[in-house]
Amino acid sequence: MARRTSRAKDSGARNSSLGPRPLAVNLVVTDRCFGSGIAVTLDVLGTANLLSSTLGGPPQLFHCTVRSFDGHPVRSSVGTSITVDGPVDAGAADVVLVFGPGMADARQVLVDVAHPSIRTLSTHLERAAAAGAILGASCSSTFLLAEAGVLDGGPATTSWWLAPAFRARYPAVRLVEDELVVASERTITAGAALAQIDLALHFVRRFAGAELAHAVARYLIVDDARSAQGPFVMIQHLANSDRVVTKAEAILRADLTRPLDVDALAREVGVTPRTLGRRFVAATGLPPASFLRRLRLEVAAGLLRSTTDAIATIAARVGYEDERAFRRAFTKDMSDSPSRFRRAGATVLDLPLHVRPRPPSS
Repeated sequence: MARRTSRAKDSGARNSSLGPRPLAVNLVVTDRCFGSGIAVTLDVLGTANLLSSTLGGPPQLFHCTVRSFDGHPVRSSVGTSITVDGPVDAGAADVVLVFGPGMADARQVLVDVAHPSIRTLSTHLERAAAAGAILGASCSSTFLLAEAGVLDGGPATTSWWLAPAFRARYPAVRLVEDELVVASERTITAGAALAQIDLALHFVRRFAGAELAHAVARYLIVDDARSAQGPFVMIQHLANSDRVVTKAEAILRADLTRPLDVDALAREVGVTPRTLGRRFVAATGLPPASFLRRLRLEVAAGLLRSTTDAIATIAARVGYEDERAFRRAFTKDMSDSPSRFRRAGATVLDLPLHVRPRPPSS
């Protein structure tokens, strides 16, 4: 056991400077996993291997194998067969990346993590962590790491729409849902399914350096500068997980220029102010004031993309009397200025239904 831990630490140190021994990376897959996550991981790490020698490094930095719990092929979320190289307990690994069932329903995630096969997989992950391996996952797969207890006491992230369920089930984990990738010494987690690209690039950066990671991103045409999930969050989706918060959200949305009065809002939805605050945090991760701020900015984003109204007009419509304050808040939350956000030219069909412009009446 001690030798295995030492080997993992040494491999990380050598590979972080383009050392000679490939890092052993096991991709552990389960039924109903997203095939795209496996593919992009293999493509990113494979591209890093191809480009390494051009930067003066070894020809192979990462040696990847795909494994399932029992060594049998698994079915992806769309039913395609994924072949594997063997069972999870075959051979030691420096890095274990887990790919659990992928879905868009937090309730189903909680059902899946309680399945006996996942419980057994958790034991494997615990052992891998104890042996010195670095563990990684994105989206709903982060729940598998949390079930194994390897995230306890440290920071982690998950997909923004799974954050309320994750926070409630794993209070010992310090959830940082705004971040796209969160790393500690022995774990790396990422947001929604395609944030697996960011997770894989993080591994390249961590073990082979920023120069190679940037080169890989450029060859694959990936934005390796993004770091936040904030611009992707749909606050209404989070609010819908709690009937009281849903009712409060509708009241707030009806007049975004109305100053927040938590006591009055609590009376309108039939709870105490303290209960309202607690349920907002449980459902969305935000207290009422922060939720209203995010709601205003999300509606403003829809208006910027679906209308030609002046920015000052939109700011006033969502409750900002000071246009400069609106610009500062928008840039902070959306990682872009209102002007650049509008110029990005997203189509109206990309917007959530509640912020699309209504067709003119006949």
